[in-house]
Amino acid sequence: MGKTRDGIVTALAVLVAGCPLACIVAGLVDGLGPWVLAVVAVLAAGVGWLTWRDVRTTRARQRAADAVHDLYIDALDRVEAGDLAGAAARFEEALGAGDDLTAELMQGLAAVHLAQGATGQAVAVWQSAYQLGRDEHGDDALPALAAANGLAAALLTHGERAAAAERYQDTLARCRRLLGDAHPETVAALNGATRTATDPPHEQVAELYERLFGGEHPDTRIARRQAAPDDPATARLAAGDLAGARALYEQAGATPAALNDLAMVLREQRDLMAAYRAYERAAELSDPLDPWHVAARNGIARVMLLQGDDTNATTELAAVVEACAARYGGQHPETEAARRNLERVSAASS
Repeated sequence: MGKTRDGIVTALAVLVAGCPLACIVAGLVDGLGPWVLAVVAVLAAGVGWLTWRDVRTTRARQRAADAVHDLYIDALDRVEAGDLAGAAARFEEALGAGDDLTAELMQGLAAVHLAQGATGQAVAVWQSAYQLGRDEHGDDALPALAAANGLAAALLTHGERAAAAERYQDTLARCRRLLGDAHPETVAALNGATRTATDPPHEQVAELYERLFGGEHPDTRIARRQAAPDDPATARLAAGDLAGARALYEQAGATPAALNDLAMVLREQRDLMAAYRAYERAAELSDPLDPWHVAARNGIARVMLLQGDDTNATTELAAVVEACAARYGGQHPETEAARRNLERVSAASS
């Protein structure tokens, strides 16, 4: 009601201001009568009102977007500070404030619920995100596939193994058809489908990853270890116990190896903010030519790709190629595999 009143007032003001102008024009141009004068005045008023409405709408949308962004940043800061309850409240407030950053907000809220142990709530958020992705983009679009993997991971963490297996299998078929075996979403779906299988084909998956990414790639190494687990955390991961594996990896200490393992589980649970921090910490604690450093940089690139940040992922993968060349030599199979990874991402983003 207030906006309508303001619009009418603005239109009348423009009309009053336009009349003298129209009179001047009428006086200067021969043959202009009162009807022409009225038409000119009405047109001037209409243009003024439309301009006012457009400016007002644009400013209102910008203010709403800024408010959502501020809430999002505050939520991230609270996660960093360990205030999970406060972060969840901010994410929910931002989701209620507008439709900007909806996918990112839902992913952040689901990750906070997982960190809180509220797995049922995480499942509910991912179900909403999955439905939103399908409604806005279609079943086979990347946002829908990403949300499907997030939903499957939440279901598995919540203990709904059969439902998670069904979701992973369906998503894996779509990802392979649309994205290829090397895409991060395909890898996520394959990992989940493997862990929820009755007879998990870990060895076959490790062989596939070695052909695609090289023997030292973190996904290859973890798949190989799951075929013959050498520690309780990896055994739980191989069995599909994401929550149990996460808890044990968190207790393992801040070594590059443990941080890389933890980050991989966080990445699969779609807690991408925490995964990025763990990979980053692993890289900081290791020598630039150390295999764990290279694994961490590969992991950072994977997280960026899952976030849709192909540009920075390409930069990370270029650094991996340089590190492999310095460690193994320019023609070594690991360097060639790293180069192929970079070329795939570069081609997909061009």
